[in-house]
Amino acid sequence: MCATRKKAKYPRVYQSDGSWYWSEPISKRWIRLCKVADSEEILLERLLVEKKKVARPEGTGDMRPLIDTYVKAQKASHREKAWAKYGDYAGRGFRNFNVAEVRPSNVSHWLKTKYADKLAMQRVMRAFLSGFFQWCVEAGRIHSNPCGEVKLKKPKARATYITDEHFAAIRGAMLSTEYERAGTLVNAEVPTGPMMQCFVDLCYLTAQRSTEIRLLTWSAVDRAAGLIHFVPTKTADSSGIAVDFRITPEIEAVLARVQEIDVLPRIGNAPVIHTKKGKVYAANTILKAWKAAKARAGLEAVQYTIKDIRAKALTDGERAGYDIKVLQVAAAHSTPGMTETYIKQRNVPVAAVRLSIPKSA
Repeated sequence: MCATRKKAKYPRVYQSDGSWYWSEPISKRWIRLCKVADSEEILLERLLVEKKKVARPEGTGDMRPLIDTYVKAQKASHREKAWAKYGDYAGRGFRNFNVAEVRPSNVSHWLKTKYADKLAMQRVMRAFLSGFFQWCVEAGRIHSNPCGEVKLKKPKARATYITDEHFAAIRGAMLSTEYERAGTLVNAEVPTGPMMQCFVDLCYLTAQRSTEIRLLTWSAVDRAAGLIHFVPTKTADSSGIAVDFRITPEIEAVLARVQEIDVLPRIGNAPVIHTKKGKVYAANTILKAWKAAKARAGLEAVQYTIKDIRAKALTDGERAGYDIKVLQVAAAHSTPGMTETYIKQRNVPVAAVRLSIPKSA
């Protein structure tokens, strides 16, 4: 009876294994509060502490509610799932500002303080705020966009190249894992491993961005023409460059492996790389699988990212003798210079100079 009364009095509080838990409304994670035997005062105190951690500080200005309105109005036009979260970050940071009072110095200070060691995130959030302020300009709320005068340091270009040995090790680690049980080392298969390995292989063999492979559908696999039709999401609203990639025997072998994994439909908008329920994998899920495989391969400390697979593919293509213009087409770059820069970052020149120590006359 006591359990029923407390559950009714405090929503989202549940009893399990002799303890009270609060189901956090955003993540749905169960957070332990206290033992059932503890007093109601302790339960309430712990509940308030946990609620305060996720409570949204509304602030005193009009900027946060305006950002909410902006996100709600523009969310459908943005493909990136994390885009709406940028509104949460900006809303929290500028919650005490009125939009008409924001100056470039305010934006610059917040970006460089909040994301002091994250230059890429500074640029992401500047882009979000710039879109928001432009929306405010067009609505007549402000006369100019303060982000136009915010200058940020450009992140250093990545020069990481995944060696063949490390690439093979990570691919292999996708399939199995080891753990200790009752003092015995057990080697077990990773249920999602084969599909994740197919994802990695397609990223490399097509030299496409990981997003294109993650979202690739069977309708884009044109068996009759022997092509895969890619329309890169990153350039869809800019250069609009598309690429038809020939289905090589190596790519065909990977597609065959995908088909062997399950019997789900392989037509229309069904994703090529998919969950057991036939859905598109979330980007974060694939990222976790990559990091886990990297750790199992003993490469946890090496800063290889999924994006480095594409860089390896283009660099390997150049080393194999493919012309830069051919690689430009494969990468769907608008200029050869973009491809050259992409590859040169990872091709370290070898000095062939041989000198001798001078001798006195």
